[in-house]
Amino acid sequence: MSERADDMLSAVEVMERLRVVHSMIAAAQAEEIELMAQLYRLRRAQQLTLGVGALYAGEDAATEIGMAIKVSQRSADGSIALGLGLDERYGATREAFAEGRIDLPRARAISETLVNASDELLATVEPRIAAYAEHAEPQRVRRTLRRWLLEADPAGQAARRKSAEADRYVKVTAAEDGTALLEAVLPAAGGQAVYERLREMASTQCCGQDPRTTGQRRADALVALADGTGRLACRCGHGTCPRSQSGESTPAARKALVQVGVSAETLAGLQDNPALLAGFGAIDADLARQIARHAHFDIITDTDRPAADAALRYRPRTRVAARVRALDGTCRAPGCSVPAAATDLDHQDRFNHANPESGGPTTEANLGCRCRRHHRLKTIADNGSNGWQVLHHPDRTVEWRSPSGGSVTTTPEGARFLFPRLPIPPVTAAGVPDAAVVAPLIDPGPAINAMTELVHVYCTPTQRRSHRQSRRHQPALGSIVVRARPDTEPPF
Repeated sequence: MSERADDMLSAVEVMERLRVVHSMIAAAQAEEIELMAQLYRLRRAQQLTLGVGALYAGEDAATEIGMAIKVSQRSADGSIALGLGLDERYGATREAFAEGRIDLPRARAISETLVNASDELLATVEPRIAAYAEHAEPQRVRRTLRRWLLEADPAGQAARRKSAEADRYVKVTAAEDGTALLEAVLPAAGGQAVYERLREMASTQCCGQDPRTTGQRRADALVALADGTGRLACRCGHGTCPRSQSGESTPAARKALVQVGVSAETLAGLQDNPALLAGFGAIDADLARQIARHAHFDIITDTDRPAADAALRYRPRTRVAARVRALDGTCRAPGCSVPAAATDLDHQDRFNHANPESGGPTTEANLGCRCRRHHRLKTIADNGSNGWQVLHHPDRTVEWRSPSGGSVTTTPEGARFLFPRLPIPPVTAAGVPDAAVVAPLIDPGPAINAMTELVHVYCTPTQRRSHRQSRRHQPALGSIVVRARPDTEPPF
């Protein structure tokens, strides 16, 4: 009995200590958020003085924060916005957060729910919800606060709803093991309409013998809506399935633009190095080969030579642009994952429009992929208005030096996948013997055989002839950028 009492006492002590530590962490997080907002204000004031436009002054503070504490741009932006809101609008929440009486998730719940509330409504509701949040979890805080807002100002709900709907978005991010996370903020009715349509397709277009779970069928239904087929195919495997289409014709699935950077050896099955899916990240070799089955190829070698006159053009030729984007893979700024296909090609040394021969050339070595936000950061840095330095090095590494003295060097992500340094041998199914192959009289080797077959399958004779004529003095192919072609394909 005494041992059990001691155990219970120990558990009570552990729980009490847990509450104290959680409160201490919350107070530290409040200070961190406040410091981020302070840095933003400092940078904004400095840049406004130096002539940076009010719309963009201070936006690079999020990049500086990301470099310092290794968080994403989006996370830093959200923390800065929260810090500004706590300072300027949510006084009671700021006080409770700083004292550790509420934590970061509850502070965010209050801030995000009150973002469109008027100052008059804030004065009534915000102190009350800050006190309530000390004893409720974040989701309950949100639900309760929404009810209070409707009760206090039913007439203003329409305006708040319209303002919130203006912030709707859809975003896809990489998840684990070749999957993706689809995140969306939609108007309430629209979101429910999407879900009900997926539920209807999952329950009415497949029979009870379909092996998929309800959740899997809903996920497949969403893809079917997006690719234009509009319906699920039952996977029961029975020819007499009552849910089969029986005479109905299903439209062919549309092919969206999907860009994959992969080594030629991996695509040919000689290696199993991972590939780079634009906007997603690394994918396994088998998935890359599946995407490549009906794809268009851009062949990238490690010694391409652009035409001599291309360096004097402001806009790079298609070949140079494709090569730079394939090598970089993503925006070259630290912590930025914008795919190269959605970035600007920025001149490291400025192009001289008045005298192209004296300015920065339009060459692979002088071009880099930057999203619009980080392109703007580099341009303002060149004007000496934000304290940043962006330095290109000969091996395509880019060094980013922040105004506070931090330094991060980024490497071209795409090149690692196109030209892997460590070959990974292909994986074969255990217990399944390889088919016997009769060697020809003169065998040039498995790599050349596989690549020759690959090129003949996926490249037309005109493409092969054009490539040979333009690359007569170049080495063999080293990498391939695969593009699954949509109905109307934008430039690479």
